Amino acid sequence: MKRIVLLTVAERFQLSGIGLTLAPDFPVQDGWKNLSEKVLVVAPGGSEFKAQAQLNMAHFNFGNTPTSAQRERTWRVVVSLVDVEKANVPIGSQILVSPETHRAVLGGGALDSDAV
Repeated sequence: MKRIVLLTVAERFQLSGIGLTLAPDFPVQDGWKNLSEKVLVVAPGGSEFKAQAQLNMAHFNFGNTPTSAQRERTWRVVVSLVDVEKANVPIGSQILVSPETHRAVLGGGALDSDAV
């Protein structure tokens, strides 16, 4: 199956009940529906494995008086890997998804140069 780079991991957080949550996150596209997909994780050294990912809309609470920049980030799409440990996804790893998921998360079309 053709896969496209959705994100390069800048940070990751092991959260109980959620899994390994990855950054960056994404703006919520119109008509967003949470989804689950088997993704390909490619580490900077070239090793790779498949993992079940949840792509869910999440609410970020910035307190009583969020700045305008924080208000824009209140609702985001967050990628979490189910049953994956933080040590298995080093910073710089790439997460590859189906073209359909790429479009759902980022909108628009995917570049052929990003496909694997």
